[in-house]
Amino acid sequence: MESYGVVNGEPVVMSQQYLQGLLRDHLGFKGMLVTDWGEINNQATIYKTASNIGQATWATLNRTSIDMSMVADDSSFAVTTLDLVTRGVIPEERINESVARILQLKKDLGLFESPFADSRLQATVGSAQDIEAARNAVRESITLLKNANDVLPLKQSDRILFVGPTLNSTRYMAVGFNIHYQGPSDAEGDAVYQGFGDTVLQGVQRITGVTPDYIEGVDIDGQPLIDFGAIVRAAKDADKIVIGLGEKNYAEAQGNIGSLALPDGQLNLVGALAQATAKPVIVVLIEGRPRILNHVVHAASAIVQAYLPGTYGGLPIAEVLYGLVNPSGRLPYSYPATESQATTTLWQSSYSEYNPQWAFGFGLGYSKLTYSNVSLSSNVLRPGAPVKATVSITNNGSREQMEAVMLFTNQEHRFNLAPDNLRLRTFNKVHLAVGETKKVTLELKAEDLAYWTADLKKRI
Repeated sequence: MESYGVVNGEPVVMSQQYLQGLLRDHLGFKGMLVTDWGEINNQATIYKTASNIGQATWATLNRTSIDMSMVADDSSFAVTTLDLVTRGVIPEERINESVARILQLKKDLGLFESPFADSRLQATVGSAQDIEAARNAVRESITLLKNANDVLPLKQSDRILFVGPTLNSTRYMAVGFNIHYQGPSDAEGDAVYQGFGDTVLQGVQRITGVTPDYIEGVDIDGQPLIDFGAIVRAAKDADKIVIGLGEKNYAEAQGNIGSLALPDGQLNLVGALAQATAKPVIVVLIEGRPRILNHVVHAASAIVQAYLPGTYGGLPIAEVLYGLVNPSGRLPYSYPATESQATTTLWQSSYSEYNPQWAFGFGLGYSKLTYSNVSLSSNVLRPGAPVKATVSITNNGSREQMEAVMLFTNQEHRFNLAPDNLRLRTFNKVHLAVGETKKVTLELKAEDLAYWTADLKKRI
């Protein structure tokens, strides 16, 4: 699928350079090429790179190798294409090329022999094994970003006050493309799931056997729902406070925001409760992107990044909070400290400052691990002769731990192209029992360091 957008002012959907020269000729792609939703018509209606839909269709067929227009509610592409061929503006051979690629894809997928799915598979939807697979993905993904004074994991004897709009919500764990395009409405809430799914509070109750003390406090927009004094009075009876922050439902463009910061009402709830009660505050982030946390980073004793764990993410989050699961997730992005760091990446040019809130690959666990005895099989790296990097890892803690062992590279110099700050080349995730030392070996190939020049030459 070609992408929305433009490169140097040229729309990708009409680009002969990218969709014919690069994709077909240089990369040798033989498969089917589809547009993103309505992108041909968008050239006339949004980008203004064509005077009308007819011209946009002609340019796409004439200049690129696109085979299909992704649009289900408009017949203009088919009608216009037929007209262009009938008038001899577009040769029928061009249409045959696309038809052949579409038919070949269907043949490769076996659709001519078996056009329908096996109806018996419907019985497995929502099965216990699928739910457990979803939960296991969450268990290994949740990332512990801060844990001052080992405030986590919680003890079942701890008196915990749970606060915030995301802890008692299934829909905020799944956001968009979830029941509906933009997720369940406010009116539908969680009832629309009909029991398929859980919440963090339900997970806590399942672990502790008691109904959690919970005050929503503010809604997802940060608007107060109760007098702050009432929350403070309830919090003073607690040993610790767990606050769930996050985002409202969104998908695609409806999720565009003018600021990376979470709503002030959510952020202020953390700082105000920490200051008013002097109790440890644990923040659980349920968000589809890294939102700026401002003072929360310092006010909170612990911060857990749960991302968007899906409708069955509540129990795994609770398991991490109470130590039934030792967190082992690692950040798949650089978490910005400020708005200006929104585009910061670990692999940006080495001359650029890299100082995010948390680095790519960062993540804590409940056990203390030691890396030692790092060695390389050779100090020479050349094509066809990989180097093995070996390290010993010891679990010095009291809990078993999964550990993501990551191999990064940095080049001091790279001719004619600024080297990366750091680049992740490979990783492995290993299990360490209490007291266990495990030797882990990762392989680095010279070919891993290859890059493309502006004139499409591959270099190492």
